[in-house]
Amino acid sequence: MVASQDYVSGVKNNKIFDQLIESERCLALVGTKPSLYKLVDGLYIYPGLPFAYLSELDALVMSDLHLGFEEAAAKGLEYSLRGRSGYAGVFLPRIQFRRTVEMLARAFKIRRPGRVIINGDLKHAFDRLLRQEKEEVSRLIDFIREGGVDEVTVVRGNHDNFVKRVLEEKDVLIVDSIETSSGFLITHGHLDVDPSRYSHVVIGHEHPSIRCFGGKMPVFLRMPLTGGGELVVLPATGPYHPGTTFSLSREDYLSPLIRKYGVLEEASFVAWVETSYTGPALSDADVSRHEKLVGLSEYRFDSSIVTLVHIENPVLLQALCEF
Repeated sequence: MVASQDYVSGVKNNKIFDQLIESERCLALVGTKPSLYKLVDGLYIYPGLPFAYLSELDALVMSDLHLGFEEAAAKGLEYSLRGRSGYAGVFLPRIQFRRTVEMLARAFKIRRPGRVIINGDLKHAFDRLLRQEKEEVSRLIDFIREGGVDEVTVVRGNHDNFVKRVLEEKDVLIVDSIETSSGFLITHGHLDVDPSRYSHVVIGHEHPSIRCFGGKMPVFLRMPLTGGGELVVLPATGPYHPGTTFSLSREDYLSPLIRKYGVLEEASFVAWVETSYTGPALSDADVSRHEKLVGLSEYRFDSSIVTLVHIENPVLLQALCEF
């Protein structure tokens, strides 16, 4: 299962992407055992997955699962902050929980963390606890612990109402934010906080994406903050939520951290594409590295290759993609 395939149509046969691969070929940390991709000092990406790894806390960080979304849609419940979503009253396949645990299983094979942090919007409904939400939240906690990770923490998001009792029954702590001694702040992103005390602020909430290589792709979004520090925006875990397409207009964003402090003109992006691989086994001898404005890093997973595409600034994004 590949998270990006929920957003990208036809990317495996996209000529622009194929040409970019050939002209900018870059293998980084490719081998029989996949590694993590360094996003900033202390924060890494699980290749091919919408998850980050915070080394200081030995924690996998994920955001915006929106469990229960399918039941909310079927009941005609509308919770979009951007106007009507188009899903209300639609019967959707219940795939979000299954996709989430499949991605976590893959992440645990790459690097099993000591802790999982869910950075907001674990569930979907604002005004109630749906039966699907209650069942799937409980099953998710069980799955994580059965995978060898005992500690689970939920950072409260704007959708995480009426879930505290379920979490307490599973001995899961729900908090407003997490601070680390090295200067990281983990907060969902819907609240207005002063970022000036932190070297890096990690949020979700926006579900950042770009339109590129034939489809809409989730991205890890980075940008400086006025007054110093840097903002990292995690892509959504839930496959039904491609979210905010990057724009230079502050008004297009939900988070006050972006609207008030984000330097969008200096943003950078890391997207990913997965393709099939049928060639000979790769080894560390195949590793090479090129520092370019468009960086490609490839990681092998069994019979597939995950290519991380690092686009250094919005000017390059505009040249390569729809803007």
